[in-house]
Amino acid sequence: MTRTLAELQALCDRLGIAVPPQTRAAKEPYLHALRNHFWDREHPGCPLPEQIEPMLLGDWNDLTDAEAAAIEPDNSGWCLQEKHDGVRCLLHITETGVRLTGRTVSEVNFRLGEFQSNLPHLTTGFDDLIGTVLDGELFCPAAAIDTGDTTTTHALQAAVAILATSPENASAIQERHQCHLRFVAFDVLRFQGRDMTSRSLRDRLTVLEEAFLRTNNRHVSLAETHLAEKALAHELMLAEGKEGSVWKRLDGRYEPGRRVRHWLKRKRGLEIEAVVSGFKLGSAGRGNAHLVGAVEFSVADPGGNTRPIAWVSNWTDEERQRMTVNESGSPMLNPDYLGRKAVIAGHDIAGKSGRYRHAKLRAWVA
Repeated sequence: MTRTLAELQALCDRLGIAVPPQTRAAKEPYLHALRNHFWDREHPGCPLPEQIEPMLLGDWNDLTDAEAAAIEPDNSGWCLQEKHDGVRCLLHITETGVRLTGRTVSEVNFRLGEFQSNLPHLTTGFDDLIGTVLDGELFCPAAAIDTGDTTTTHALQAAVAILATSPENASAIQERHQCHLRFVAFDVLRFQGRDMTSRSLRDRLTVLEEAFLRTNNRHVSLAETHLAEKALAHELMLAEGKEGSVWKRLDGRYEPGRRVRHWLKRKRGLEIEAVVSGFKLGSAGRGNAHLVGAVEFSVADPGGNTRPIAWVSNWTDEERQRMTVNESGSPMLNPDYLGRKAVIAGHDIAGKSGRYRHAKLRAWVA
């Protein structure tokens, strides 16, 4: 959801939707009100389908070296699963059928996206699991598929293309390429009507295995969970060209819609030595508009010209204050930082800009 809180409030006012006053400014009450409004208008008298947002991953790169070292050993209380390069999805098995919901809220009707019309092969074989909700990834077994408009080059692009097109074209693409999207299950939120979210991951994995054994669908698989030699398993996944791994604390609960630190994505990282070349001030309304918000890093090409490679913005308040000086009343980057060398880490390189995505400072170079 890209709409701001102010935009949601204005839309509610324009539609005459009353939202009770909130003690803390938040989008959620307005999203819920708009969701109910549009559903009731389009489906009067019908209950709104359940809207559950999946739990979101934290980032391994946010750990300190000591925290990372404590997680990797066999007796750490953590496990590891492969991170598939696909689309996050919750599979709801109800008395009226199967729903497949994503994590993105529509800008039009304010409901979670649904995929079952494009994936009818994932709506059967769950007769023994009424009242169950599984968490997993929709994964395309083929990287290159012809959609009619373009030819994809990797699995995530292929999965998104199949989900974004019409149901008829989605069926034709999957049949033509024999690349029916697979659902890789890695967690369970509800099992035969019983809530599982308050139970530990260790317990949920046992229940998930039982749910999988009750499934009769060849397009559904169970994520492999590693409890021993996790660091080696991660390195082997990278060596095999896989996207990475997800590290999960075995005593962690499932918290729908929240980004947590007990599920951590660990991807193939990139590092480069670069120099500070510019800055942007912080965003208005976030308390740091008078301080440096993001710092630009650049590298030199073979011809000696500098090329921007990353924006880094995850600075602490203390770091922002050290970086900022005021010249004639205008905040700007302390000149001592310009040209300073640093090692910058990122997940990957954006195709259009050529810059590191999710860039972070690894270390300053003396």
